Amino acid sequence: MSAHTFTLSNGLKLGYAEYGDPRGEVMFYFHGWPSSHVQGSLFDEPAKRHRIRLICPDRPGIGLSDFQPGRTLFDWPQTLTELAAHVGADNYHVLGWSGGGPYVLVTALKLPKRLLSASIICGAPPLKFLGDRDMFWLYRAMIQLRHFFPTILGAVLRLGGMVARGSPQKAPLKWLMKLLGEEDRRVLQQPGIYEVVRDATLGALNRGARSVIADADIYLSEWGFEVSQIAFPIRFWHGKQDRNIAYTYTERIASLIPAASTTWSEIDGHYSMPITHAEQILSAALAKPDSPGSLGQQDGNAVIDGEMLAAVLRRQSR
Repeated sequence: MSAHTFTLSNGLKLGYAEYGDPRGEVMFYFHGWPSSHVQGSLFDEPAKRHRIRLICPDRPGIGLSDFQPGRTLFDWPQTLTELAAHVGADNYHVLGWSGGGPYVLVTALKLPKRLLSASIICGAPPLKFLGDRDMFWLYRAMIQLRHFFPTILGAVLRLGGMVARGSPQKAPLKWLMKLLGEEDRRVLQQPGIYEVVRDATLGALNRGARSVIADADIYLSEWGFEVSQIAFPIRFWHGKQDRNIAYTYTERIASLIPAASTTWSEIDGHYSMPITHAEQILSAALAKPDSPGSLGQQDGNAVIDGEMLAAVLRRQSR
């Protein structure tokens, strides 16, 4: 990994990290919440194999980036445009996981001529529009704290950072792991995976609760556009065992976007979907829409079946 900062036109510093192949096609990776550029390291090896230069910015107030008061989702395209100019990318792919999903959508809406592909894994929904009924109960609790007891939410986030430093094999993390699906638990127990997730989370929390809460406020606010306005093709990936963000959110969002395609996994969750299927996700992003192996099915949907997953797991175990 190589980490960098540069100064935006508004005078604030933006931080980012690079993974993958430094001579490859540029793909910007938008991290989840609460997380930071460190999360992108989970895609480092697959990006190298696919000759992708993976650039992972910290959103304002997160990790290496300065806090930006009053930030909205619509500020992101300008920030990304300046970052792309800084790294010398005229055209590029975008990929977002979880909380990075809305940033892919607003980029596809505002910068379609710059995009080579746009992919979202287990993406966060417009909660103001769709509500939080299908969200993980812990997220729903934090949403209520944000509305009524923001000071307590800050304390909860700081406590979460302390808990994250522990071992997933011991309480209390061991108890929290039981809340996840089987595949998520399996993936997070693989060597090095939990450590990356933990360090990425701490990269956000170490800047203080204010920044993390401001980042979360984007999901709770009006996004300022309807997803049906997006004409650029969006590839959605979601596991049906995702207990953090229900796949039904992606189902509803994709149904509103004319050029959306969806790939479902019957057994994967919030963490196992991107980590287990990183190779397939990157391959699909690089493929032309009408090329073999792309998601160009007539109905715009695909399913990862058990036989395909078994083959992936066999390759990973070698």
